[in-house]
Amino acid sequence: MNTAELTRVIFKRLRTFRFVILAGGIILGVLLYLYAKRTPVTFTSRATIFPLTSSPENSGASSALSVLLGTDSKNFSDDASINIVELALSRTTREAVAGTHIPALGNKTVAVLLAEDINNHLSWMEKKVILPPSSEAQITWGGQVLFNGLTANINKNNMLVLTYTGRSEELVKVVSYDFIDKISNFYIDLKREKAKRDYVFSEYKVDSLKRVLNAKDHQLIAIDKRTLFTNTSKLEFKVPVENLIMEKQMVNNQYIQAVANRENAAYKLQKATPLIKVLDKPEPPYTPQSKSGLIYGVIGFILGSFLVAALAMAGIILKFIRLEATKAVFGTTTKTTTTTTATVV
Repeated sequence: MNTAELTRVIFKRLRTFRFVILAGGIILGVLLYLYAKRTPVTFTSRATIFPLTSSPENSGASSALSVLLGTDSKNFSDDASINIVELALSRTTREAVAGTHIPALGNKTVAVLLAEDINNHLSWMEKKVILPPSSEAQITWGGQVLFNGLTANINKNNMLVLTYTGRSEELVKVVSYDFIDKISNFYIDLKREKAKRDYVFSEYKVDSLKRVLNAKDHQLIAIDKRTLFTNTSKLEFKVPVENLIMEKQMVNNQYIQAVANRENAAYKLQKATPLIKVLDKPEPPYTPQSKSGLIYGVIGFILGSFLVAALAMAGIILKFIRLEATKAVFGTTTKTTTTTTATVV
């Protein structure tokens, strides 16, 4: 069998099974069409976030984010981008969002709202979500669902771009703002924690220096009592007193500095403002994203027709390959072309 004869046999086979091929294409096309139509519509929010660096307390040094992340840049630098992205995608942040109660939505947690949203917009053959009874397990499940719809990256302007995709516009907005709040609160808590440590250390140092000053005062008073009728111009009295006065002055200078540090730490502890600002808010309207039933139907029809046609021609092609392999190994076959063609058909 040569190539021309094989082509004639293939066309004959396709003509014989044309209705079967057409039926296979229609069946798969309808299935993919239904799949596309049953796939829920999704909505994606987008928020652009940058750090605040214009506050007076940051004028003499780098911003709080720069201090935290080891960079002097006013935007998110390469080092900052790694940390801020990891923070946004971290399990701790996601589970904190999943465990947040939303008063406007019945005071339910985000995890419960996610389960209800999925159950209200089930796709084709998707199982209904049954939440575990414990709140910890619900939060863990919710964190994983949030991870599947969340993206975070640094754009060319070194700003954080946070996107979230969900099946409900209202829930997408709530989740997006909650993520921004959690990221902001994380840096505020870090700032407060450092200020608290500084305040505790300064308070301890102030008390310690105060005790030293009191001890120096008692020593001077004791010397004065012991030398009531002594000539104070003598070195045995004058040198110890001068040394104590000098030591007290040194300690007093340290005490004044420690008090100033304590007050500064107390001010920072009381004044903790957000360190990030939302440039592009994740507000609706969001562009709905859905699968096109027409495109999926056409693809299904073409794919189904091709698969059925391939199955119909598989036997002919395999026999042709086998005959060609035999001819290549053992030489020209003794059967005539007509007989071979009839056999294949």
